[in-house]
Amino acid sequence: MNRFVTAILTAVGLIGRRPSETAPVEPQLVLVRIPEQLQPLDRGAKYEDPLDAVLKKEAVGDVNGGDMQLSAPDADGKKSIEWVGVDVDLSDFDRGLPILKRELLRLGAPPGAVLEYSRDGQEMEERLR
Repeated sequence: MNRFVTAILTAVGLIGRRPSETAPVEPQLVLVRIPEQLQPLDRGAKYEDPLDAVLKKEAVGDVNGGDMQLSAPDADGKKSIEWVGVDVDLSDFDRGLPILKRELLRLGAPPGAVLEYSRDGQEMEERLR
């Protein structure tokens, strides 16, 4: 009878799970704002592709996209790029954030680059140093 109860409890997931079998943790989104005027293909080549390769190699996350912020039109009606963004999903936030920062600096992210994310329900904004 004892084996029967153990088998049922294991089947429904109440006992017998190893830590590696637990539900996967949701990736933590980190938005990186970089004050550079880069077109999408240039942004991809300079930041998105190299960051994605390193984050995957280190098994801490990946890049899931990017964007840009345009200025208000000038007197001639033209808009310029104020900053470009890189959207990063960190599957291991504690290990991944320092790697992300290191790589952004290595790739030449200028002063004023900002990382935005939330931790413990609080919105965080951190300048890259």
